[in-house]
Amino acid sequence: MQKSNYIKIDRLSASEGTTLSSYSTNAKDEYRIAFIQQGGLSLRISDKTHEVNAKNIYFLAPGQSFQVLEHSADISGFELIFDTDYFLLCLKNQVKLCFYPFFQLNRLPVLKPSKNQWENLFDIQQKITFEVNNRESINDDLLCRLYLNVLLIEIERINDFNEDDSHSSLSRKHLITARFKKLLEKNFKTIRKVSDYAEKLYISPTYLNDTVREVTGQSASETIQERVILEIKGELIQTEHTINQIAYELGYNDTSYFCRFFKKNTGVTPQTFRETNHFQRVG
Repeated sequence: MQKSNYIKIDRLSASEGTTLSSYSTNAKDEYRIAFIQQGGLSLRISDKTHEVNAKNIYFLAPGQSFQVLEHSADISGFELIFDTDYFLLCLKNQVKLCFYPFFQLNRLPVLKPSKNQWENLFDIQQKITFEVNNRESINDDLLCRLYLNVLLIEIERINDFNEDDSHSSLSRKHLITARFKKLLEKNFKTIRKVSDYAEKLYISPTYLNDTVREVTGQSASETIQERVILEIKGELIQTEHTINQIAYELGYNDTSYFCRFFKKNTGVTPQTFRETNHFQRVG
């Protein structure tokens, strides 16, 4: 089982022993950015098929299923894989991963940059690869994290995305999941019940749970809980707020219950998590 707070680089190639999965499901807290240097592939992400060619980049969000339907014999590239905690342990008040359009379920997961844009993005990816492969201490991760933030910001700046949400091309279940996640991001601090979100979406709680599980690999209730935990981690790492203040801000009047909730879901207390990760903060 992969530990949390990680980043790795996998080589994409048709050669034996390299990573080119025929079918898989992304881990619930794992993000992937794949750079195709040459060749191409036909990739099915969730229920849609996409053609990814040379000098293209594709993205996978947590819980998304994907399948390589076919690929050229000369396929070559790199896949950057990292989890939520790795991204979190860097800059204060940074943009949350879920806000980047290329990691949202209702956006196109393939980027087709211009020649200059590709060269700029690939150069940043190579810097990340160098730093990942030459780490000798935990503090060496600082440059990796900073370059990762730069990469995401530069990708967001590129205007080649189709800004149309393409709702009409989404299946009903994917559309429901996308709307649920949008509602969750706006309301998770005050609304924690699946039934409340189901009511806003005009569906039953059971159908919402089952739909989100089918699309992402985890139920709506688990998604809500995970979002709260992510917010707590961010507050612990990126602010100087006391644990009591964080608990109150998130609607927990009982700090003891708040601490038990966090430990049950992470394996450590809020204080231990803060002490373990405090020195890694930047900015």
